[in-house]
Amino acid sequence: MRGAAIAALACALSLPAAAAPLAGAELFARPDKGYCIACHQLPAGAGPATRSDLGPRLEGARMRELGRARLRELIVDPTRLNPATVMPPFGRHRILDAGEIDRLVEYLYALP
Repeated sequence: MRGAAIAALACALSLPAAAAPLAGAELFARPDKGYCIACHQLPAGAGPATRSDLGPRLEGARMRELGRARLRELIVDPTRLNPATVMPPFGRHRILDAGEIDRLVEYLYALP
């Protein structure tokens, strides 16, 4: 019995720890998670500086005016609201999962 317990402990210790969920700011700048920063600018000091202008500048007041539900809709599938958009449907294409979308919405909603 003791050998089995030692083997189980050794096996558990060799498993990688679950990675902490990425924060909204990290998701915004990650190439494998949509790379929002490639198209959108943020207010000064709110994230990486960029001269990107394909998408609208993301100002906090505008994000709060849209509201969390609308921001979520826009990230999940922007083609529902604007069929001509070039923004990818991050949720529909499973680029971001539901938790990542929620964290990104909270990040955008809290922008200055």
